[in-house]
Amino acid sequence: MGISLWVIISGALCGISVSAALVFFLEKKRRDASKTPVQYNTSFVFSGNLKQTTLLDAIQFLEIGRREGVLHIYHGRRKGYLTFWKGQVIDGFYRNEVGREAIFQMLSLEEGDFYFEPKEITQPKLISDSIMDITFEWDERRNG
Repeated sequence: MGISLWVIISGALCGISVSAALVFFLEKKRRDASKTPVQYNTSFVFSGNLKQTTLLDAIQFLEIGRREGVLHIYHGRRKGYLTFWKGQVIDGFYRNEVGREAIFQMLSLEEGDFYFEPKEITQPKLISDSIMDITFEWDERRNG
């Protein structure tokens, strides 16, 4: 009886030691994981109405954020777009106009909706002027 009691006690102690080691290991792993920054896969969503946000404000917001993708502009059944690469407008299309002329027409819109689609852009840069230069020219045409 003495030996079997000793076997039971040592087996129980061994089981407790293994359990304690397992708890210690899992707790350490949980603490280490909480120190690692969590990275979330979120996409940038930006949309609005031209009555509330002017197109120029939307463009400047995307420019400051150095966004890359396509800004879709809807005015009734008409649709236009501006392509952004690292925050710069590099292409535009609206009502059979391209480039600067398309941007001039879209800047004049007072109603409509816009939606930014983030995506990698691989097309060539068709507009080299800054949006501010284009806006100044648009303003001169409009007021001059």
